[in-house]
Amino acid sequence: MAKFIHHFGWCYLGEKQKTTEVNCILITGASSGLGAALAHAYAAPGKTLCLTGRNKERLLKTVKVAEQYGCTVFWRVLDVCNREAVLSWIEELEQKIVLDLVVSNAGVTGSHAADGALETSDTARELISTNLGGTVNVFTAVAPFMQQRGQGHIALISSLAGMQPLSDGPAYAASKAGVIAYGEAMRDHLHPLGVTVSVICPGYILTPMAHKFPSWRPFQDTPERAAIKIKRALETKKVFFAFPWQLLLSIRLGRLLPWKLRRLANQRFNYIRD
Repeated sequence: MAKFIHHFGWCYLGEKQKTTEVNCILITGASSGLGAALAHAYAAPGKTLCLTGRNKERLLKTVKVAEQYGCTVFWRVLDVCNREAVLSWIEELEQKIVLDLVVSNAGVTGSHAADGALETSDTARELISTNLGGTVNVFTAVAPFMQQRGQGHIALISSLAGMQPLSDGPAYAASKAGVIAYGEAMRDHLHPLGVTVSVICPGYILTPMAHKFPSWRPFQDTPERAAIKIKRALETKKVFFAFPWQLLLSIRLGRLLPWKLRRLANQRFNYIRD
């Protein structure tokens, strides 16, 4: 079934290329969850990891694990919403190393209030500023260096929520849909210049952020399993990778349903409130 879906475009994975060796990898949001798991997945002797996050204590735990694997680690506590801080760090790194792969992973989530009050404009702005704005800040800081070299790989972590928004996460879904659109547009622009752009859309992952808004979470992955899947996809430079295929299929088929039926189906995925 999975091969059928992939073949007929339900999950376009992009043109497969030979596995490319990457030595210097930058990962944002590396202090916990998927970002930390990605750092662990890429950690190996001889590799250079550049890790950033907002929580120093948690970030240093990720750094310590990576160093135990024999990595050279550069790290910086910063908020991807701070364009100047992101640009300054990237410029500093590029004076020392050559970034082969950049994974823009940092993100936050939010929803309506438990008492039924609508998601506030402050919440919506924070989500869009971090998830989409932070992605743009990272992308525009690293892409010019890769463009000048004529090579490099940038991976943007979006979400299946960007393909099928839930009523309990309007701004989150909008921000992730924006990441998909931005990544696809930049992919087309940079491809002739030798820079690969991949858009990754995971389904449910068991992270600290997920505990904040419990819900029915079918086919949920651990961060470690999700990181391995993403790493394998990026090794062959898949330009689009969405998983699990079962949820992706349900999204594709759901788009064929009338809105009222699709709305009823989507209600099962909304957050469980006390």
